[in-house]
Amino acid sequence: MRNTGRTAAPWVGGVTLALLAGVGLYLGAAHAVAVDAQARFDHLARTGRQQLDGAVHEYADVVRGLAALFQANGGTVSRLQFHRYVETLGVARHYPAIESINYAQYVDDGARDAFVAAVRADRGVAPAGYPDFAIRPAGHRPSYTVLSYLEPHLPEKFGVDLTGGAPAVAQTMDRARDSGRMAASGKPIVVEHPVRHPALGLRVPVYRIPAGGAAPRDVEGRRAAYAGSVGIGFSIPAFVQGALQDAMRGVDARLVALQLYAAADAAAADAGATGPLRVNGADAVLYDGAPPALAGADLLETVLPVRFDDNLWKARFVARRADLAGGFGRIVPWLAGAGGFGATLLVYALFLNLAWSRRTAVEQRRLLGLVLDNVDAYVYLKDRDRRYRYVNAKMAAACGRAAQDVVGRRDHDVMPPAQADALWALDRPVFELGEKRAVQNPFAGTDGVVRQLWSVKVPVRFDGDADGDVDAVLCVSTDVTELHALKARADAAGRAGNDFLSTMSHEIRTPMNSILGMAYLARKHADEPKQRDYLDKIHHAAQHLLGVLNRVLDRPWTEAGKVELERLDFTLDALAHDLAGQLGAQAAARGLVLEFDVAPELRRPLRGDPLRLEQVLLNLVGNAIRFSEQGTVHVRARVERTVGADLLVRFEVEDHGIGIAHDDLAQLFAPGHEADPAPPRRHGAGLGLVIGRQLVELLQGTVGATSTPGQGSTFWFTARLQPVPVAHAAAEPQPAGPGALDGIAILLVEDNAFNQLVARDLLEDAGAHVTVAGNGADALDRLAERPVDCVLMDVRMPVMDGLDATRRIRRDPALADLKVIAMTANAGPDDQARCLAAGMDEFLTKPAAPETLIATVARALGRNVRRPDNGGPRAADALLDVGVLSDAFGGQPDQMRKYAFLFLDAARDGMQEIERGLAAHEPARAAAVAHRLKSAARTVGALGFGDLCAELERQLEPGAPGQARTLAARLRGLLARLERHIHAELGARQQDHQA
Repeated sequence: MRNTGRTAAPWVGGVTLALLAGVGLYLGAAHAVAVDAQARFDHLARTGRQQLDGAVHEYADVVRGLAALFQANGGTVSRLQFHRYVETLGVARHYPAIESINYAQYVDDGARDAFVAAVRADRGVAPAGYPDFAIRPAGHRPSYTVLSYLEPHLPEKFGVDLTGGAPAVAQTMDRARDSGRMAASGKPIVVEHPVRHPALGLRVPVYRIPAGGAAPRDVEGRRAAYAGSVGIGFSIPAFVQGALQDAMRGVDARLVALQLYAAADAAAADAGATGPLRVNGADAVLYDGAPPALAGADLLETVLPVRFDDNLWKARFVARRADLAGGFGRIVPWLAGAGGFGATLLVYALFLNLAWSRRTAVEQRRLLGLVLDNVDAYVYLKDRDRRYRYVNAKMAAACGRAAQDVVGRRDHDVMPPAQADALWALDRPVFELGEKRAVQNPFAGTDGVVRQLWSVKVPVRFDGDADGDVDAVLCVSTDVTELHALKARADAAGRAGNDFLSTMSHEIRTPMNSILGMAYLARKHADEPKQRDYLDKIHHAAQHLLGVLNRVLDRPWTEAGKVELERLDFTLDALAHDLAGQLGAQAAARGLVLEFDVAPELRRPLRGDPLRLEQVLLNLVGNAIRFSEQGTVHVRARVERTVGADLLVRFEVEDHGIGIAHDDLAQLFAPGHEADPAPPRRHGAGLGLVIGRQLVELLQGTVGATSTPGQGSTFWFTARLQPVPVAHAAAEPQPAGPGALDGIAILLVEDNAFNQLVARDLLEDAGAHVTVAGNGADALDRLAERPVDCVLMDVRMPVMDGLDATRRIRRDPALADLKVIAMTANAGPDDQARCLAAGMDEFLTKPAAPETLIATVARALGRNVRRPDNGGPRAADALLDVGVLSDAFGGQPDQMRKYAFLFLDAARDGMQEIERGLAAHEPARAAAVAHRLKSAARTVGALGFGDLCAELERQLEPGAPGQARTLAARLRGLLARLERHIHAELGARQQDHQA
């Protein structure tokens, strides 16, 4: 077998080489033959056209000569003069196709009898005259154009009125009379003698010119001086054969056929002169020399113009490619490619596939146009010059024009300039950024009705280079006017509901804060085990009630998509420890084992939102414990796959509980659904899975479950997390506890006396010196008396609320760097945004766990403490991603500090320009600044600031100025926090200068 393989290999190589050589020889020979045939055909066609062109001009010159004869004699020539002039032409020798040379005299009806009598008596050529002469057809008409002179004399034509009973002929001759130019009969005339054949006529008008006068120059003058017309009639076959005789010399006349057409509209043909000349159905056939056998053959053809005066003929030359190639040319390619038949077949298949692909593409393009014209959307393609390259029927109708009237025009040519500029302001960012964007914008059609459109704008690059310049923007806009109105009503209802939830949150959380705080303090000082047991139960019951309350109050924000994720560094091992601390006792009480299994590759620092991740896991693990009577609850974490620089991590919670029926699995995560209709007293409120699904979607993952009734269930979800380089992972901080706030002076601003007592005891227990104020005005008085390190500020208070008090603190230069931490029972994202916009540094939701309260205050003041087990992530961590800043500037502290402060300078100036732009109602100006700040912020790692700039840029569209101003206020507050954070993290600017 090995020998056979060695022997076969050269043969395989030889056959392959022979096939390739055969294909090359075949293609080369076939190409040479085809080029030769085409060149030969083109030469014959051009030569034939030149001969036709020359011949028709020669024949036209005959007519012009006759006209000149008449003009030279004042418009009157005798029959004998006409006869002798024609004899001098040598028609039979020089113009063999001419069958008749004639003169048709124009006669008014009033001069009819005199004209007939004069002709009958004319003996200039015929000695006997013409006694039987009469005008035909008989009958009286306003005027006549009578064939009076004919050479040779044709009795059947003599006396024929050319315009009598032939309106088309009359119109043609009238146009010739009025223009003074030559006219050709549009359609050939069938002549029966000597054999049936087509003939054609050329005519030139003749005018009476007095001695010493000049030819008339206008229509009125030409009509008044019109005497008649001279013309010739010639056989088309004889004309063509005579003209082509020299061109086809040495060539079989059957090889190249000619079809001659009279153009229906020479002016229209001139308008299309930029493209190839074509024969259309309106053109009159003058001569058809193509045999029927040519139909369907592999043809070479071309259409060339033959012009004289204002007339145009189309000469279509046709030949078989094979006939022009010759016998030798037909044989050589096949001989050369005989050995390469297989490869030739493959090439043929390739080209056939390309042909089908092209046909399919054309059909798809036609279908696409049909679909876009019938889709209920406004579609257009616009280039950088603001010129429309395509519009569908709906967009064209909105502009009040047909689609063909819009394509090729600029936007301000087809709609009011203000509206065109507004649309361009939405299109321009797509060209500049090269990114797809979706916006909602108003649009006024020609009916004056303003519609709200949801527009998706996609960059288009014609060369297909993803990194190249954007050539055009494709916009698809749908009418969402109804949805906009419905959304406005829904938003109003939502705001009312949110206001209600905010009020309820404040009313419920305030006493809960006291319960948790007092239970914590009492438990610390309880000595008897029984008392501690009672207090532990109170504490756990309050924590459970707080969890249910949070899920109920968080649900509207989660469903509305207003929950903002944070990007913090954490480890899954620490997260597992937190879960065990919160749920371990509950599992042990039910006789269950809680087991965690984290993959080795995930035992490293990760970046994401640990609070939301923990919230989902708490719900799933809590459900597993609640529905299990025995066994182990397994919690696993594995890497499912990588997504760019991120990891898609799959979490599983497996239990051996009661299980879930298969029919209930599909609706398990639907709002308001519970697999078991048992009362909530046993199974819960039915909200956790819904909120969990929505949080998983925010974490860019999916959620699902599998279950077998009676054997248990496995709930799983995925989340995208970013690995943190080891060089950027921070050292593990110390936990918050007694002494964490040693030496710190805190002003506690709280209107609830009981909450004052609890918070004061907690803070003093951690080592802080606490001063209490009952409202914002009281707080300002306390700050004027004695400086403090930090202010814990309630938001809702009488006399002066916390927001107003914080704004006044920020306006005082002496208090500009003072840390202000919001403490409020209003837990919504909007509440947090208002606090940050007012200038607060941190945001704490009441009731807060004692460890969370202490850790938040300590970290705000720069003390390195760990986030408590059941606390929330620190908001300041999202202000500046030092890892991004380090990567951008090579980890060099001097460069990092320098560009961070340069960014702050640019951001302060940019904020002023944004506020000036909004005040001057110039949203485009403010959007441009927001776009510029967004890029700078992301470069230095101020990701939250950059995201808020991007949101402001999106909102600076027509129709949302109020929201844009709100975002600008949030941006101003965030900038103040970011500036203080950068000073704390990187040092003062003076240090940078000294370095």
